[in-house]
Amino acid sequence: LGEDLKEVALKIAASPKKNEARPRTVIFTQGSGCTIVACEGKVVEYAVTPLPKEQLVDTNGAGDAFVGGFLAGLLAEKSVGDSVEAGHWAARFIIQQSGCSLTKACDLKL
Repeated sequence: LGEDLKEVALKIAASPKKNEARPRTVIFTQGSGCTIVACEGKVVEYAVTPLPKEQLVDTNGAGDAFVGGFLAGLLAEKSVGDSVEAGHWAARFIIQQSGCSLTKACDLKL
């Protein structure tokens, strides 16, 4: 599919799908690099707020946390951009913990 992740995301988003009622959305997370979102022939990159290295504890669960935050945003009828930011928030939260445990209450406001 190529080496340019934005082009790869666009190609995957344009691939055939059974349910044509809504478009395919492709999301690539890249750790501390930008998140790439492709949908309906457009690509948007969302910057990830840098986390000081001394606050990074464990990256296990970062991707799952992103998905949880992203889907929570969509279910709350937020935009894709706001949902990506919710995913970033959740991933940033979990990588500051040891393992995939929550040591404090979630204060994300959707």
